[in-house]
Amino acid sequence: MTTKRWDFRDDDLRRYTVELEHGFWSGKRAISVNGREVIRERRMFGFDMGSQHGFDMEGHAALLRIRTSGMTYAFDLYVDGIAIAPQGTTIPRPGPALSTRPVVSLAPPLPVTAPTPVNAQSALEQRVRNGGRWFYWIAGLSTVNFVLYLMGTETGFALGTALDWFVGAILEQVAAPSLAWLPHVGVIALFAFLGVRATAGAQWAFIVGGLVYTLDGLLFLLVRDWLGIAVHAFALFAIVSATISLRQLRSAAPMTVRSV
Repeated sequence: MTTKRWDFRDDDLRRYTVELEHGFWSGKRAISVNGREVIRERRMFGFDMGSQHGFDMEGHAALLRIRTSGMTYAFDLYVDGIAIAPQGTTIPRPGPALSTRPVVSLAPPLPVTAPTPVNAQSALEQRVRNGGRWFYWIAGLSTVNFVLYLMGTETGFALGTALDWFVGAILEQVAAPSLAWLPHVGVIALFAFLGVRATAGAQWAFIVGGLVYTLDGLLFLLVRDWLGIAVHAFALFAIVSATISLRQLRSAAPMTVRSV
């Protein structure tokens, strides 16, 4: 749980304290103004791509934005279009128009782009989720393939990986057969971790996972396993599509605001 706090005042010397409680795993976000809770929400586990929350603050229009790189989160507060620094800021007194100005019209300083419609944004988010889940499928079926091998079965799923078998064979030759299981565990753990970060909106996870799985597909190409190549190509298409959708989500933003 991360707690973020901003202390500032306006020209009338009225003091404000905005506090945010953000749960990395739970997706919780609770926002309070001067001790009074104004917003409480939860996001789906494993898919916290950040959010922005508008609220009124005694005539001031406030916007709190949660941003993520996929591994870490950053938090920005804007009041009447002014970025509030951690050390505090003095904001102008609210004018007559502020009480009627929609809070949702505020946004952090980003290049001017057309806002993404709600339905289109939901479709993009779903595409990102679906693309990230392919890494779970790769990890899961690679696990099944390894278990089937230990049971003495030579068949397996084409969606699983070949990279771990290739590295395992090398280890058997240059080291010891008892170490051949290490690449399997490493590859399974890697794709499971990539699944967690990709479904949370980490662009780097899609890029790394896509590159590794492309390399894995080249191994299927060397042995001319056409079914494996086709399955890898289909999975990579979904991963690339999710990466493009994620870039579209991040590039879509409302109008810019001034900062001090």
